[in-house]
Amino acid sequence: MDSNLLVAIGAGLGGMLGWGFADFFAKKTIDQLGDIETLFWGQVIGIGPLLILFAANPDVPHFRTFQWAYVAVLGIWSGFSYIPTYVAFGKGKVSVLSPLFASYAVVVAILSALLLSETIPATRWVAFAIVFGGVVLISGDPRSLWGLFSGGEDRSATAGMREIFLAIALYSFWLVALDRFLNGRDWVPILLGIRVFSALSLLVYARIAGRKLAVRNTSLWKYLIPIGVFDVAAFASVSFGYSATKYVSVVTMLSAAFSLPTIALARAFLTERALPMQVAGSLLVVGGVMLLPFL
Repeated sequence: MDSNLLVAIGAGLGGMLGWGFADFFAKKTIDQLGDIETLFWGQVIGIGPLLILFAANPDVPHFRTFQWAYVAVLGIWSGFSYIPTYVAFGKGKVSVLSPLFASYAVVVAILSALLLSETIPATRWVAFAIVFGGVVLISGDPRSLWGLFSGGEDRSATAGMREIFLAIALYSFWLVALDRFLNGRDWVPILLGIRVFSALSLLVYARIAGRKLAVRNTSLWKYLIPIGVFDVAAFASVSFGYSATKYVSVVTMLSAAFSLPTIALARAFLTERALPMQVAGSLLVVGGVMLLPFL
């Protein structure tokens, strides 16, 4: 069994768990604080754990000026790739838009094959299809999806579509650009730099948009801190997977199943019942994950 593939699977699962937990806590703050505000503070808080990791091994990469500029571009790109996603969720139905956004994993798999020369066996595409099908079932409301594809009278089904497709394009190419830049490099200082520039870009956006970032309800910090910690843990896991292995598509596909832990946590702590389709989707994700080491 390929040890690099196992590392990629572990990194992908780390991303899935981190983003799943972060989304669970985000559900508790967005309505009270606001989407951009929650996003900004999550980015800022995530800088803390990266500073601790960097302090443990303060090795600054010997980059040329254009390479540091590339890190800055990746950070700004990261920050602004979030914004259309949140705008879309504010306009339309999350049950429709969330599974569409999760399709970035398929886009990245295709891009990694075309641009990074990653060899993806046909049998592994089957596992990818199973995992992606599970992601769609976990995230989507079939009634809303049917309204979207059947061209029904519910025009709200297509609200936010332009923004979510923009977000998919931005995030997919960002992940490919990140993988190309890491390429065996130490991911900690790079991710730290990206995180700082991401937070700065969101700060600038908030000022231009007239959004006030102050957190007046101090009780929200008990949710904002886990958002930042789990979100950066997910990025750290994915970045490690990109840096240490060649299986970009595996890391990306598994991390895209972030809805799985979110639903499990919501069921356990928010007494939200999972739909039968979501249970089926969970089984598909687990089945696809179990297949990957053997393909």
